Amino acid sequence: MRKLLMMMLIAIMGSFTVTAQDMKPKKAFRTAKRSLRAFENDNEKVDKLDESVDLIMLAAKDSDMKEDPKVWNLMGDIYSAYLELDYKNSLLDENYKPQYLQEANKAYMAYNKGFEVASKNRDQDDALTGMAGLIQSMSNSGITVLQGGDPMGAYNIFRNVMDIHERLLEHEKDSPLNDIEAYNNQLFLTGYAALLGEQYELAKPYYQELQENNYDDPSLYEGLFQIQMQEDPDAASAILQEGREKYPDDLTLLYAEINMALQNNEIGSLEEQLKEAIKKDPENVSLYATTGSVYDRLYQEVSVEDPEQAEVYFDSAQVYFERALEKDPDNVDAIYSIGALYYNKAAQGTQELQVLADDLSSEGMKAYDKKKEEVDKIFDEALPYFQKAERVNPNDRNTIIALKEIYARRNMMDVADEFDRRLKLVEEGNQVSGSYFKENE
Repeated sequence: MRKLLMMMLIAIMGSFTVTAQDMKPKKAFRTAKRSLRAFENDNEKVDKLDESVDLIMLAAKDSDMKEDPKVWNLMGDIYSAYLELDYKNSLLDENYKPQYLQEANKAYMAYNKGFEVASKNRDQDDALTGMAGLIQSMSNSGITVLQGGDPMGAYNIFRNVMDIHERLLEHEKDSPLNDIEAYNNQLFLTGYAALLGEQYELAKPYYQELQENNYDDPSLYEGLFQIQMQEDPDAASAILQEGREKYPDDLTLLYAEINMALQNNEIGSLEEQLKEAIKKDPENVSLYATTGSVYDRLYQEVSVEDPEQAEVYFDSAQVYFERALEKDPDNVDAIYSIGALYYNKAAQGTQELQVLADDLSSEGMKAYDKKKEEVDKIFDEALPYFQKAERVNPNDRNTIIALKEIYARRNMMDVADEFDRRLKLVEEGNQVSGSYFKENE
C-alpha cells in the first residue's frame, strides 16, 4: 500500500511539474517535444498538444533560448499539428467546423522566426521544410476564414502562403506551388480575398499576374473589371467586353455588363442583355424585376413624345413585373414596382387635368370629367399593389407616400392622416408598429 501511495504521489507531482510556470526553460523545451510526440502517437490526446503550447511558450521567453532556432521550429511543429488535427477531423465528419484557423499564421510566424535566428543550414532547412508543409493547410484555413465572412483575414493567410512559396524558391527548395495550376489558384484566392475586402490596390498585382499567366477563367475578367472601375471606367468597359467575347456564356460577366449599363443609364442597350440573362438564368427573380424597371424607364422617357410606343413599353414592364411575381409572389420590389407603374401613369394624367381645368367650356368640362375618371381608375389599379407591398414591408417610405396620396385623392382623410403619421415616424428614423392593412383586415 505504501508503495502504491508513493507511486500516486510521484504521478501527481509529475502533473504539477509539467504545468508549473517555474519550470526551467530547457526542461520546458524537452517536455514540449515529448508532449507533441504523445499527441502524434494518439490524436485523442489534444490536452498533450495544448500542454506543449504552454511549455514551448515558456521556453521561448527565455533570453537565451529565444535565440535557438530549434525552439521556434518546434513551436511551428506544434501549431502545424493543430492544422493537421482540423484536417483529419474534417475528413471524418463532413459537418465538422475547423477550430484552429489562427494556428496557420502562428505556425508560419514561428517557422519564420526559426529561419531568421538560424546560423546553421540544417536549422534553416528545418524551418523551410516546416513552412513547405504549411502551404496546403494554410490555404485551407484561409478558405474557411473567407467563407466565414472575413476576406481580409483570409487575405493575410493567403499572402503568407505566397510569401512561403517565394522563400522556398529563393532557397531552391520544393514547393507545392511549383505546379503552375496550383500557383495560379493560390494567386487567385489571394487577389479574390483582397477584392472582396474592397482593397483594390492589394488585389491588383495578383490579377495582373494571373493575366500574364493566361489564367483561363472568366473570374479573371470580373476581377480586373472591378479593379479597373476604380481608376478608369473606359478601360474597365474594354476589359469587360474582352471577357464577354472570350466567355459569352458566363453569367457573372453578363451581370457585370448589365449593372454597368444601369449605372451609366444606358437603358436602350439593356433589353437584349436582360433577355439573354433570363434565358440563361430563368429562375432569377431579380432579372424579371430589373427588366420591368428598364421598360418602365423607357415608358417614362417617351410617354410625352410617343404615346403609342410608350404604351408598348408600359405593357412590357407590367408583363415582366408580373413574371417576377409568378416566381416569387411576395417579392416586395416587384409588387411595389407594378403599383408605381400605374401610379406614375396616373400622375402624368393629373398634369393633363391641370391643363383641361383651364377650359371652362361645356366641351372642356366634359373632357376634364372623362380624363379624371380615367386617372382615378388608374390610381385604383395601383392601390392593391401598394396595399400588398405595405403588408410585406410597412416601413417602406415610398409605399407609405403613395398610399397617403391615393387615400387623400379618395377623400378618405382618416386613412391618409394615418399614413401621414406613419411617414413622419419613418422619416424620423423610427419603425411603425405593424402593417396598417393587416391590422384592419
